Amino acid sequence: MLYPREVIEEVRLRNDIVEVIREYVPLKKQGSSYFGLCPFHNENTPSFSVNPEKQLFYCFGCGAAGNVIGFIMKIEGIDFVEALKKLADRAGYKLPEAEYTKEEAEKVKLREELYEIHKQAGLFFYKALHSSEGNRALEYVNKRKISLSIQKKFGLGYAPNSKAALYEYLKNKGFSEKAMLESGLIMADKYKHGFHDRFYNRLMFPIFDVRGRCIAFGGRIMEKGEPKYLNSPETMIFSKKRNLYGLNFAKTAKKKEIIIVEGYMDLITIFQAGFKNVAASLGTAFNHEHAMLLKKFVSDVILVFDSDQAGENAALRAIPILVDGGFRVRVMQVPDGKDPDEFIKSKGSLEFGKLLVDAVSYMTFQINCAKKKYNMADEEQKILFTREAAKLISSIHSPIEREVYIKQISKETGISDTAVIQEISDTDKKRDRNFYYESKRKKIQNFSSNISVKNSISNSSGVIQAQKNIIFLCCDNTDLYFKIKKFLKADDFPDSDYSHLMEYASSFIESGKNIIPADAVSIFDTDEKQQKAAAVFSANVDYSSSEELSKALTEEIRLIKRSKLDCLASSATTIEQLQKIIKAKKEIEDIDIKL
Repeated sequence: MLYPREVIEEVRLRNDIVEVIREYVPLKKQGSSYFGLCPFHNENTPSFSVNPEKQLFYCFGCGAAGNVIGFIMKIEGIDFVEALKKLADRAGYKLPEAEYTKEEAEKVKLREELYEIHKQAGLFFYKALHSSEGNRALEYVNKRKISLSIQKKFGLGYAPNSKAALYEYLKNKGFSEKAMLESGLIMADKYKHGFHDRFYNRLMFPIFDVRGRCIAFGGRIMEKGEPKYLNSPETMIFSKKRNLYGLNFAKTAKKKEIIIVEGYMDLITIFQAGFKNVAASLGTAFNHEHAMLLKKFVSDVILVFDSDQAGENAALRAIPILVDGGFRVRVMQVPDGKDPDEFIKSKGSLEFGKLLVDAVSYMTFQINCAKKKYNMADEEQKILFTREAAKLISSIHSPIEREVYIKQISKETGISDTAVIQEISDTDKKRDRNFYYESKRKKIQNFSSNISVKNSISNSSGVIQAQKNIIFLCCDNTDLYFKIKKFLKADDFPDSDYSHLMEYASSFIESGKNIIPADAVSIFDTDEKQQKAAAVFSANVDYSSSEELSKALTEEIRLIKRSKLDCLASSATTIEQLQKIIKAKKEIEDIDIKL
């Protein structure tokens, strides 16, 4: 879908990147930029920076980068057009009509076909559950006391114990083999002689997105074997990291609080017991993407994981993600080692509701878990516990909450409030120092290669870095651009993306306009290309003297031109073409930039 450049720029200008990212990631100002924990990879120290002046974000840890449109693309798992529409809606800006390119039209068609395939597969599995083939699976569902109305609501089904029952069904419905394979529900035989179903002899759980569209399936095996549960693979409409089972139903409860559980059956049992605000992760650990998805609908979370060690660890991993996301978090543990499904069936929904009301704060849960590791009768162990508890409490910003837990620790250990407060204060100072130095270290580490390109001239990364450096320097200092323009043009760049970016930069510089990095990034409409462009403008290229800069520019320009000529030589078909390339290579040695 094509939109005029001025429309894209207007949408971006109406959405300040700091304000938008703050809706997903807590940010802390450090100098002229903002820092936080990267939402695109797991980390304990902040690598993620947002530059309000350039309107760009950059992660020094994983390399994720872009403008506000690129951030929404990446965080929501959507394409350029969807991100543009989302930001336009956020800003109250009405987008004009646009047209599809041929490639985009094919992509939209395939996406719609995938939705329809999953819808038809859901109907197929449901009918199979209520046929003679599905007797055993239906007996299992009934044994778990799942009512018929709930079976229908969640679309429970059965994948027949045959090689290609679903494949034949979808084929007869007229779906293309390409789309069936893209869905992940159908797989090609090992030797490419035919096709077979991914799921067979499994109780099937349709997975819906927040709009209620079937996007994947989970299947529980009906015989002995592994894996016990199998999920659909990642597709263009399904990502385990960006979806939660049952959230489509939970959001309609319109409550500020949501219950997060571990499995399909736990969720269905809790839902059937009358607690509609419940969702579950899809066979993967709770992550930042899940938290950001929940942020759209709720402010409070109750974690309800199994009371064994695995469940406890899962809760401990999820807590910092949710707290960093700005949620009020509590934890409920089912007593006697039971899971929620077992508890509700034996004790009833009223007793389960009481457990939810009595759920403890995340901090109390963390402190209790820490306490289990120490022998509180031993003075040294007691000190170690107090230090760990102080570290946990130091993450709390509210003075009132801090005081409550300080008194609790002091009472349990016999160590004075004053000593506990001092330990927390020392932890605060240490964390703030680490925050600053770690952010600075990662920034220096990430761009240290920019100081001396000559060290990497012999490899491809050197060519890439040289292209990035030249573009950055020309945009940062237009006088440099006019010094080198007779030696280097956009066509000389071997990488087509950097060539396109240099062409864009040249047109602005030649016309006397200022280059706005965030708008330059928007000339690309894929996450990968936007990230490459943003990385150029997030650079910190610096040279100690004009002589050093002159030498670096000369070497970088020579390297870029040689690389492009090598590309041309590999595709040359005549002697005349090769002779021209050889001549051009000799001329490269005469390049000498003087500043």
